[in-house]
Amino acid sequence: MENNYQHLRDSYEEKGYFIIRNGIDTNILDKAFKEIISSKKTITFKDRLQSLRRIEQIYDKGPNLLSVNKLILKYLSEIFLEDFYLFKDKYNAKPPKGEGFFAHYDGIFKWPDVNGVVRDGWYYYAQSFVNVLVCIDPMTDNNGPLEISHEHKNNFEELMEKTKNNGTPDILNSVENSIKFERMICNSGNLVFFSNRCPHRSSKNHSGIDRRTIYYTYNPKTDGNNYSKYFADKIDSKNPTIKSLSGEI
Repeated sequence: MENNYQHLRDSYEEKGYFIIRNGIDTNILDKAFKEIISSKKTITFKDRLQSLRRIEQIYDKGPNLLSVNKLILKYLSEIFLEDFYLFKDKYNAKPPKGEGFFAHYDGIFKWPDVNGVVRDGWYYYAQSFVNVLVCIDPMTDNNGPLEISHEHKNNFEELMEKTKNNGTPDILNSVENSIKFERMICNSGNLVFFSNRCPHRSSKNHSGIDRRTIYYTYNPKTDGNNYSKYFADKIDSKNPTIKSLSGEI
């Protein structure tokens, strides 16, 4: 790793995102993918076409996956000058014709817990989040790359006013049409760091090969270790909306 990350901190402050090129050895990612596919005690989702869409709770399912998370935690500590906990994790599969996602924030939605108490999305657990997208495969113009817009520096309720308020974090069409998105064209082993408050989206995979990514979300250690509680609450939640089935067909 380089010792001076000031340019990355500046980019994050200005835009809410940055890319680290060649951030992880691709041989480790190949082994990590095999650990994901063979792992047990995970949560799996399929899309409306019955294609594999997501596998959750994967970070500790093998030595290579553990090393990936450890490396990202080191990056976070050195870039942001504070320590973080893993909040949530998932493997995203985007096979040929695999669906994309509507433009959305992360964690900006209301959800009822097991007792019917309405909670403020991810903000029930912490007040800020950093997403890290790990490219197993390249993201190209043709395979539905992640597209990110500049961070909206609003609080939870202000961001909620920009969403469809339908149980998902999808943003209003008027908001989406008023902002510009940058396509994250990346090679294998690249890392995309971005704030949960950055609007982001992706389109369908129009290529003939998979576009595989691992997606981690972290919160500052000052907000505590929320990983187990988040997934337990997600299982018990009475939210009828399944985000894994929302998005472009």
